[in-house]
Amino acid sequence: MPPTNVEFVTELMEYSAHGALIQAFVMQALEQYAKRVAEADPAALDTPMVSGRAWHGCAVEVRDKLARRLGRNDPIPPATPLTQGR
Repeated sequence: MPPTNVEFVTELMEYSAHGALIQAFVMQALEQYAKRVAEADPAALDTPMVSGRAWHGCAVEVRDKLARRLGRNDPIPPATPLTQGR
């Protein structure tokens, strides 16, 4: 049975040929992707499997949590409430 996503990411973060540097890489990748998706129009993110508004909400949540964790002081635009639209 393949590992769950959580198990996969945990293994990636803990057992890399590049040591702890992998953790910085994964965190930066999360930050950059979340920022790009959070800046997008939620309607443009719609797919047959996932609501663009929900995907956008995930990005805003990750972006905001990472900003707090990393001590970013950048102004963060407010999230679009999930109750609007869909």
